[in-house]
Parts: sequence; structure tokens; C-alpha cells
Amino acid sequence: MKILIPKEIGFCNGVSSAIKKAMSVGGKAYCLGRLVHNAAVSHNLEQQGIVTVRSVDEVPDGEILIIRAHGAPKSVYEEAARRKIKIVDATCPSVRAIQQKAKRYHDDGYQIVLIGDASHPEIIGINGWCDNSAIVFDGKGKLDLHSTEKVLVMFQTTFDTRYFEKSLQNISTDRVKTLEIFNTICYTTSQRQYYAQILSTQCDAAIVVGDSNSSNTRRLYEIASNNCSTILTEGNLTDIDLSKCKNVCIISGASTPTELIKGVLETMSENAKDTVVETVVSEDAAEVTSEEVTAEEKVMGKDEAMLAKAVSELKEGHRYRLGQKVRCRVVLVSDDGVYVSIPSSKKEAFIPNDELAMDGNFQAVKDELKVALETDNSEQCTLDCAVISVDKGITLSKKVIDERYKDDALVEDIKQGKEFQATMTRVGKECLTGKLGSYTVIVHASQIKIGYVKNLNDYLGKTLRLVVSSPDKVDDHKRVIFASQKVILLAERKAKEDEFWNNIDVGEIVDGKVLRFAPFGAFVDVRGFDCLAHSTDLSWDRIASPAEVLELGKTYEFVVLALDREKNRVSLGYKQLQPQPWDVAESKFPVGAHVVGKVARIMPFGAFVELDKHIDGLLHVSNVSWEWLDDINTALKVGDEIEVEVLEFDKENKRITLSRKALLPKAEAQPAPAEKEEE
Repeated sequence: MKILIPKEIGFCNGVSSAIKKAMSVGGKAYCLGRLVHNAAVSHNLEQQGIVTVRSVDEVPDGEILIIRAHGAPKSVYEEAARRKIKIVDATCPSVRAIQQKAKRYHDDGYQIVLIGDASHPEIIGINGWCDNSAIVFDGKGKLDLHSTEKVLVMFQTTFDTRYFEKSLQNISTDRVKTLEIFNTICYTTSQRQYYAQILSTQCDAAIVVGDSNSSNTRRLYEIASNNCSTILTEGNLTDIDLSKCKNVCIISGASTPTELIKGVLETMSENAKDTVVETVVSEDAAEVTSEEVTAEEKVMGKDEAMLAKAVSELKEGHRYRLGQKVRCRVVLVSDDGVYVSIPSSKKEAFIPNDELAMDGNFQAVKDELKVALETDNSEQCTLDCAVISVDKGITLSKKVIDERYKDDALVEDIKQGKEFQATMTRVGKECLTGKLGSYTVIVHASQIKIGYVKNLNDYLGKTLRLVVSSPDKVDDHKRVIFASQKVILLAERKAKEDEFWNNIDVGEIVDGKVLRFAPFGAFVDVRGFDCLAHSTDLSWDRIASPAEVLELGKTYEFVVLALDREKNRVSLGYKQLQPQPWDVAESKFPVGAHVVGKVARIMPFGAFVELDKHIDGLLHVSNVSWEWLDDINTALKVGDEIEVEVLEFDKENKRITLSRKALLPKAEAQPAPAEKEEE
């Protein structure tokens, strides 16, 4: 069995957007009607705490109200604002556009005609934006508009495309002076109905997956059932026998989750042998539709031809998208603007006065165009403009293009190396791209900064300072500029380094901010340049870490010890600006001074007494006591605090001689032992 599946399945963009907005609420909320016509989706939303209500009156004040994909009347928004109800608008963008169009044309005095189901929530919502004054027509029978001067005709987004032309033929417009027709049938609806028609003619059976309450799903079922045996299912195919079918197609509504479609496909594959799944694309859709329209046009009467012409003009307008650049030729300069012709279009376009000049001096532009017309100067009569509206004819803007491409005047200076700026709008393969007028600016990843760029997305939306290394980096034919920010940064760094090296000398005292510590020293910022203060140059004492002397982020005075420009190295000293311990000790411990110290260590010949941090004096065993000592340990032990007198201070050799007995009463001399006398 061969299973044919259209390329377009699953949620349409409007349904997908509505579900995402509803799920993003993240808590209790109220939805005005079912968000979309699908039971599975509704159940999941209920599990998230979203309660379905039939009227805004059921929503407590100050709570959250979700407007479903079908939209809602204007009165709902007004009532919500009055009661401080927060709106989460999940209206399908296509429906929202119809609502806005209905309001705008209604305010301009048009009679709004909506072709569709009067009971459908989408039609009810749209009608609410034109004060419920719209004429709702199902497309069948006849509709007489003879007493109306200005009419706007629009369609329900899920209207059956097969009856589009016929519904227009059923409207009588003999006395209508101004007629506007917009084909507002959703593109997704058109495509799915087209597939339902085409595939059902090629298959033995058609499976329509979706909710029976969904208008577009029921429409797909009606179309397919005219051509083959058709089943409408919400996902359960256990009781359906497809064993005798050679070709089966699967068609889904716009609000049908992909999971349901996959489930149906898996069930069909399990129940049938030698299953082949084939995806059908839509290359022939536009061509078939065009042939059908041409055939119907041949049998149209007077009214039908007029309506068809309006539809044709509408389709032509839709060829142009907002912001699109078009080349046009001036045909008339009027008081309120300039009329132009577009070579690829049969109808004229209009440029209002306020869209003629960037500086607002539209009269000067019009004067130049008048002269060009009189002299038949084709070059000056040809303008590049941007499409800014296709609602009521094609409206163009010259100043938008002038603004967009004004930076083209900078390109000649850029070729000569002048710096410019561009905002990066897209990430390419190992590069960033932006726009400068009509030129595309390309910056390779290696040219963004000094160093490696890990994530190019970090630069999206950022404005870079750029320059080209040579004129050949600008391709006028392809309108491309290959630029670099790294070149600018390197030049600035070199200038900064030159400024630094030309204004620093060995022995100079400088201010430096401590940036970071390393096991061997501290890195210090001096005038924007990284310098190193080695641990041995931080303190006169032995230290285990630079943190014992310096604090991160704090500024100190340093002396420049050495400069090496070739290696970009600067050595700093901190201890050199601090007094040496022995310089201080000379003033603190002069000869004859009485001081208190702690016994630090004991040797056979005497004891070392700590007088100050890292300053020790020697107390010889002979100067401990007036009595003879065979063992100094009998008189002193480590940690004893004793008072001593400074006998000698030798700064050069860093030696201090101390005496304890000089501070003790002199006792009678005791003869030394005999063996000591012999020695």
C-alpha cells in the first residue's frame, strides 16, 4: 500500500503561535472559547491550569484572559481593560489583519461584507471590529449591494477555495461606485484544500485527521469525500480496514498535532504489508489554480467580469511586499505627490509628498521632477522607491530608499582606509555580516578582535568599528565590503604601546594597580600596560604569596627596575621603596640600648634572641650570666622573654651582639674548674 502525505502537515503558523503564547502563561488563566479546535490540545491546556470560558463575564477581575486563535470582538478588549483583566492575545496574525482592515475601512465609510459562516467565532470576532455592521454572506444565493456606494469584501480564512469565484459572482454590484476585494483565505487553508482535492482523486481512500468541530477539518473531509472513500478521525484507526486499498492519502487540519498524524501513520504501516510512504510537494498548485480561473473567466457575465478584474488587480498588488525596492518612472507631478508607473505592473503607483525627501523639502524634489518631465530626461524621471502600502493601490516612498542607501556615499572614503561603523545582523560561516547602504559588510571571525572569538552570536546586533586593508576589499559589482575591526584594535594598541615605551625610564617611580596574582609575582597595570612585580621584589622578607604584601585592585607606588621593549616586558619593584629592616634596626637598637627579646633558638655557643621581625641578636654564652655555665640550657629555654643590652651593632654584616649579664648585679668571681683552666 502506498501512503501519500502532503508536505504541509501539523499545526499551521497561527495555531502554533497561539499554543506557544498560551503555554507561556505558566499558571492559571482563562481562555475565551477553545484555543484551537482540537480535543487533545484543549486537554493539555487544561492540565496547565487554563480554564475555558464562554464569555468575558466569567473571568474574575484582574485575572489573565487568553484570546484564542479565532480572535474576539473589540468589545472583549474594552471590557477586559475596564476590569483590569490582562490580555494574552493569541489571535492568528491572518485573522488579526482582517480585523484591522475591517475597522479601518469601516471608519472610512465602507460597507463590510464578510463571506463565511455567520456562526463561526472568527466571523463574529471580525464583525465586532466594525461595530457589528458587516453583512455576512455564505456565498450561496444572491446578495444585492445596489444601495451601497463603497464596499469592502473579505473572506473567512477557512472558506472553501472551490467556491471563491462563485461567491463573488453571486454578489450584485451594479450601483457600487468603489469596490475593494481582498482574498483573505489563509494560504495554509488553500494549500491543504488543494491537496485534499488532488490527492483524493488519486487514492482509494482518504484519512482526514483532525477535530470534527474544526471548520477547516470538516472542509477537507467534504472535499475529499467527493472523490473517494473518506474517514474523519481524531487518531483512532483500530476499527478501520484498509487492506484492500492500494493508495491512501493522509490529510490533516491546521489545528491537528503532528503526534496524532504520526500515530495514524504508524497504525496504517503496522496493519498493511509493503507500505510505502511518499511525501507530495506543491509545485503544481499555482499552475492548476491559474488554469481553473482562466476557464471560469470565459463564462462570466458583466458583474462577474468586474469582480474578476478587481480580484486580478488585488493579486497584482500582492506581488509586492512591504519594504520591497522597485524602479519606477514619473508620469505626473501633482499637488499632493507624484504618480509613477512600474514597468512590471499595469497600474500606477503613488508617492505622497512626505515620502519624497529625507530632509522634508519635497517641493525641491518635485521641481526637479517637473523639469525632467518637460525635458524628457528619462534618467532623472526614473526613481528607486520602496513599497510602504498595498492596501489601497501601491504606495511608494523615495525617502526610505534614500535613507537606506545614503551610506553608499561613504564607500569612496572607505576604499582609502577611512574608519566606518556597521551593525552585525547575521551570522554566516565563520563570519558576521551587516549592511552599509546597498553594500553587504562581511567581517571574518579572525578580524573581529585581537584573539579568538568563541561564539559569533555574541556579536549579533552589535556595532563594530571597521576599516578595509586595501581598496580591492570593496567589490562594487557585487556590492560587498570585506572589513576588519582587528586592524583598528591592533593599530590602537601599537600607538598605546609606543606612547608607553617613549615615556618611561628605569628608576622611575610609577603608580600601578594590582590586576592579578601568579605564583611568581603580581601583574600590575601601569598606564594601561601589564607589568610584572616579581615576588623577590615585593618584600625584603621571604614571602609565600604576593597577597601577603599587596591587595587586588589597589594602587601602589612601584619603581621601574628593567625595560625590555623587544619582549614587551617591564619589571617593577615594590620593596625597593620600602625601608630595609636593618636600616630601621640601627635606629631602634643602638649600642647601649636595653631591649626585651624572645629566645628564638639555642646553640652550644649561645642563644639567638628575636628583637624584631626577622632581626635577631646573638647572646653569647659568656654574656648570659656572671656565673660560669657549662650548659646554656640550664639558664635559658626557647620562648623565654629576656631583657638584654646591645653591646655591638654591625650593620654591614647584619650582626648584633647582646649581653644579659650586663644588666645583672656583678657577683664575686668564681674560679673555673681545673680542666677548664687547663684548656
